[in-house]
Amino acid sequence: SPLHHLQPEDFGFISYSDQPPGCSADNQKFGHSKGVVMVDKTTAVWLLHSTPQFPFRRDQNKFWPPSGAKNAQTFICVKFPSEPSIRAFPFDHYIPDGFYKELKELKDVVNWNKLDPPGVLQPLIKKGDVEFYSIAKKQAVKEKDLYVGDLYVSIAKEVKSHVNVQTWHSDTEGDISYCKGPENVYNIKSVQIKDLGEWSPGNDHSKWCVDENKLWTCIADVNRAKTQFLRYGGALCIKDKNIAEIFMSFKKETESCKDAEERKKKKEAKS
Repeated sequence: SPLHHLQPEDFGFISYSDQPPGCSADNQKFGHSKGVVMVDKTTAVWLLHSTPQFPFRRDQNKFWPPSGAKNAQTFICVKFPSEPSIRAFPFDHYIPDGFYKELKELKDVVNWNKLDPPGVLQPLIKKGDVEFYSIAKKQAVKEKDLYVGDLYVSIAKEVKSHVNVQTWHSDTEGDISYCKGPENVYNIKSVQIKDLGEWSPGNDHSKWCVDENKLWTCIADVNRAKTQFLRYGGALCIKDKNIAEIFMSFKKETESCKDAEERKKKKEAKS
């Protein structure tokens, strides 16, 4: 709310979400993505997060949803010259008339006819030794090609390493660890952070992964669930050893390939 009251004339923004307050986005057309892009005439600031219904529209005189405190969430904010496309669904915006044509057109992205995302890492900006990349995943269109739509399989292939993934899911909804190689994707079964305790994915709505070479960390917007392999989405990836080591330290237990096979058999027995 204070942001809108103090908004200068050379400032614009677009809020996007697959779960905006008061409406819904087409699952087949738009990504499972949440965030805010804030711009002036030279710079963009990208806030990528995992909280449903945040932020509220300007006319609702609210900011943070009560449900936002229920589960753990992730937020990352980066300043850079332009913004990637993850097929987001914009629900609130303000772009001044004097801004570049390309920025003004962003608010009409719901009507765009765009090609599928490439599914590869795209460089954004480098700050010292820290490099930032974006990746927008492909959308699986057939049951047999589901893993084409697994963002974390795409990331593992791009960074050429096994990755450990934390995303929200219940015991029945989340997909098993991906063990088809050469780069595997291991689900994190529990997170533990000093002074905060330990919790499972059912209490953690954050979405992130870290590679086992401890070099890449990606803050993402989709879960590892087959329903979301059918949707668009993406991640902001950071190439920095120090950050990767911090995120790797949060991992307490992962689902091994053996555990994944056992869980698969249990699922099949119940169906």
